[in-house]
Amino acid sequence: GEAREPAEDLIDRWPAMAAPALFLFVLITVGFNVCADAGRIRQVVPQAVHPAEDGADSGDGMFCPSWHFAVETNDAGFWATVPSRCVGYVKQYLTGGRYESDSAMVSFKAAEFARGVEIAGDGKDAWVFDIDETLLSNLPYYAANGFG
Repeated sequence: GEAREPAEDLIDRWPAMAAPALFLFVLITVGFNVCADAGRIRQVVPQAVHPAEDGADSGDGMFCPSWHFAVETNDAGFWATVPSRCVGYVKQYLTGGRYESDSAMVSFKAAEFARGVEIAGDGKDAWVFDIDETLLSNLPYYAANGFG
């Protein structure tokens, strides 16, 4: 082919070069529109929350589910017992069907993953399990100890 001027080359590449910037612009614009509330932008990042440790409840019903989430993500730090105000929540979670549903989903996903693992077949393959709620249930323990 014939030699091209750098400007011509730039014009041909412009759509590919502009696509990431256009995508970012659309993403930011949509984000601001989604966050808009009656013409003002809501704060997207929450302020630091310091839940009361003494059992006081704000009445919003959010402490126990948030505490549960922190435990499940291993972000609750050391804790020896369920907070007293969450005993009813834990009992309802464990006996009300949600625990069974959560366990079934995790088991399904784990089995799905296991079926997709390619085994070398040399007799050296092994499964290693973290023996907590992966293979065992704490439900009998919690029931025997009043869910606290």
